[in-house]
Amino acid sequence: MPLYEYNCEHCNYKFDRLVACHNAQVNCPLCQGKVKKLMSSFSVGASHGYADGIPAAAGPGMCTSCGPSPAAFNKN
Repeated sequence: MPLYEYNCEHCNYKFDRLVACHNAQVNCPLCQGKVKKLMSSFSVGASHGYADGIPAAAGPGMCTSCGPSPAAFNKN
């Protein structure tokens, strides 16, 4: 189920809600007023240090010593 962010047009309360489908009827949990779906964003990692978010994953590269070799996927 997707997670959507809403803002009540009556009391200005902002909240998140898991909904079964994108066009589900949602009302404000405080005043039962009409709500507006907000544009949400997400972050995968920080690009300029640690001050504003989670640091980007740092570590070893992809393992190439196990599994089939890349040549096994070439179908000539």
